[in-house]
Amino acid sequence: MKFLVPCTALLLVAAGVASVGAGKESGKALYEAKCAMCHGKDGAPKAPAKGARDFKDPAFQKEATVASISAAIADGKGKMPPLKSRLNADEIKAVAEYVKTFKPAK
Repeated sequence: MKFLVPCTALLLVAAGVASVGAGKESGKALYEAKCAMCHGKDGAPKAPAKGARDFKDPAFQKEATVASISAAIADGKGKMPPLKSRLNADEIKAVAEYVKTFKPAK
């Protein structure tokens, strides 16, 4: 019985680590499927999406938070339609966290 408690705790920690890693991967996959057509796979907007945010802009990366990016994804902003009917809250957060991984252009 004493052995069961530490093993259970270890499994719970391992599951948490696996889900964190999966969240980043799903954020990237969701971004590529739902966002890259306008914002570019590399975070730089494509010509058809003139005016879309450049996620590699140093000012954007400095001021944007996961919460503010999540709100823009959920509710839409400018020409971008709201995605809260197509993505759940966890998916929106995963995409926002992925957007924060883009390195600012120099």
